[in-house]
Formats: sequence, C-alpha cells, structure tokens
Amino acid sequence: MKKNKFFLITFVAFIIGMGFLFLKPSKISEKNIIRNIIEKKEIGKQEQLSDIFKKDKVWGTLVYQSGHLKGPKSISAGYANYTKREKNSATTDYMLASLQKGYTATLIQMLIDEKKISMTTKLSQFYPEIKYSTKITIRELLDHTSGIQMGETAPKVMLTSDASAVEWTIHHLKSTGKMYWNYSNANYTLLAGIITKVTGKSYAEILNENIIAPLKLKKTSELDNSIINNAAKTYNYGSNGVLHAMSYELVSSELGCGNLYTTPIEYFKFVSALQNNRLLSSAALNQLTRNRLEAYSGGYYYSPTGQRADGVDNGYFDFYYADNVKHNSMILMLNKGISDAQGRSMIQQIENILTA
Repeated sequence: MKKNKFFLITFVAFIIGMGFLFLKPSKISEKNIIRNIIEKKEIGKQEQLSDIFKKDKVWGTLVYQSGHLKGPKSISAGYANYTKREKNSATTDYMLASLQKGYTATLIQMLIDEKKISMTTKLSQFYPEIKYSTKITIRELLDHTSGIQMGETAPKVMLTSDASAVEWTIHHLKSTGKMYWNYSNANYTLLAGIITKVTGKSYAEILNENIIAPLKLKKTSELDNSIINNAAKTYNYGSNGVLHAMSYELVSSELGCGNLYTTPIEYFKFVSALQNNRLLSSAALNQLTRNRLEAYSGGYYYSPTGQRADGVDNGYFDFYYADNVKHNSMILMLNKGISDAQGRSMIQQIENILTA
C-alpha cells in the first residue's frame, strides 16, 4: 500500500514537472514572438525612413527616439567628405547653426539662477553704446523682441575672439526701439557677450564648464582648424560631390548663435538633458520658456504639444522636433539639401512614420 502511494506521488510530481516544462517555453516563446514583431516593425520603419533620404536626394543624419524605443536610433545617407569617401553618421560633426541658441539661452538662465543677472537686466549695463539699450532687457534678447535687426554680413577675415565677434555685431546691427518680434542672430551674440562680461571667462569656457563637461560631450566645440578639417562638408543639391560655398568668416562672427559644431547624437544628449531638467530645474526651465508659452523663447519654438528649432547656414540644414504627447523626438542634420521647407517636410514625414 505504501509502495503504491509512493508511486502515485512520484507520478503526480512527474506530471506537474512536465507541465512546467511545457508552460515555461510557451511563455518564453510568447515573449520572443512579441519581440520579433517589434523588431520587424522597427526594421520596416527604418527602411521607410531611409527611403525619405533617397526620395529627397539629401545627405545627412537622422537621430530619433520613439515612445517604445529604449534609446535613440540613427539613419544616415551620403558623405561627410565625398573626396575621402567618408560617410555621414550619428557621430559626424555638423554645424549647429541656430540650434546653438538653445545652449546660449541655457547658460543665461544659469546666470539668472545664480542671481548674477535677471530677466529684467538692461542691455545698457553691458553695452550702453547700443541705441535704446536702456529699454532692452535680457528677456527681450532671448525672445527676439529687442527691436534689434541685423543681416548676415561676413567679415573680410575670420574673427578670432569673443570680443571681436561682439564688436562686429555691435557695429553692424540696427536698434530700432520697436519691441516686436523680429528674429536676429545679433540678439544671441549680445547674450554670449553678456555671459563673458558677467563671468570674466570666454563663452567656450563657460559652455564647457556647464554643459559639455557635465554631459560628457566629446565632439562639441566652436569653429577652429580641427573643425574645418574634420566636420562634414556641405554640398550643392543635385550634385554628387560639388562643394557648397562656405564662409568661415561669417561663421566666426556668429558667437553664441551659429559658431558651434556637434554631432547629431551629442545634440540629442544636450536637448534631452535640457528638456528633462538635468541642466535646469523645472522652475528655471519654466522661467526661460515662459511656461512653454506658444511662441519663441530661449532658442525654441514652443507649442501645446512640444517644441522645435531649426537652423540654416552655409549649406547646413538642421532641425529638432519633439512631440511630448506622442513621445517622439528627432534631430535631422543635412549637409546636402535644398531648403528649410524641404527639411520641415521631411520632419513631418518622419513623424508620420514614427507614429504609425
């Protein structure tokens, strides 16, 4: 009787054990199926995104993150240097153009947090020689409502210091006294100059101390000989390898608003850190952006669903777009394109693919 009982218990245990063996692979198999579906869907999306580059016949790099992705993905097309056959990638250096304004605005907000200046500090405290400077505030410089206007006049030679870039700007700007919105690089060169005056250090030093070093950015720097030699060249649209006209003299004058180079992946790191309060507190970012008021503020255009920025300079076309509701963000940097409108159209196509 005992022997029968022992065999019965052993048999039941065996059946239960076999059940677990069959169930476990089933669960693992289910996870693998789901993972494979997601991977196939992602591969399909990447193919669609690559097709956008082919269709628009552009060269450059896209870095993007969508809600379900663990980290940023990238797609590149064309060449950073056609002569050397060096291909574009997420670690290729591109000129930031006006996307640099977000860095300058962040540094200004840091000085405000330290109570070294305020949003109501007058421009006359630093540059009294500028007409109407007693009326112009830091806030108005940040928002392009200072009444200052300026074209893109290039110096005859490259400017080699912060002071010379600011002096060039002061000499060529027009201060109208009409405080309505008017986009002008001069606002941000003056803000960069204010940073140097308040801190007693160069713009590059303050940028390194407060953004580059904390975020461990290895390939973000101002225009210099290394950048000239190694950054992506720009090429004429419709050609295979004809270089776009390049004015390093103009770039050298764009302190705080267009003389910074970085990679798409490092810009992604910067803007993610900014928007996720790793560089500025939530209160500080709200102050800088006027609580994300639907307008331009501190380097970005804000909307009810997210923020964007774009820059065009010397054949570079740069775009940042984030939808905080759909949890999509993307950085598109082109070194062969045709227009700002083309880039915005590509961004819309990319958004449609990511949300499909």
